[in-house]
Amino acid sequence: MLTSLIIFLIGLIGAALVSFGTWLMVPAAGYIVAGVLCLSWSWLASRAAGRQAPPQEGD
Repeated sequence: MLTSLIIFLIGLIGAALVSFGTWLMVPAAGYIVAGVLCLSWSWLASRAAGRQAPPQEGD
């Protein structure tokens, strides 16, 4: 449990630092990078949740 939380926090901090670093160069690019990271995270999380879902009746 603690390992999962630490991994999540390190990933979150890393994403924030990448986005902030890009924002320092070009502000619009920072928002684009943050959006891409959020979309990627959402896609990966939904894919992982779909693989863990129990099979429905009739499948």
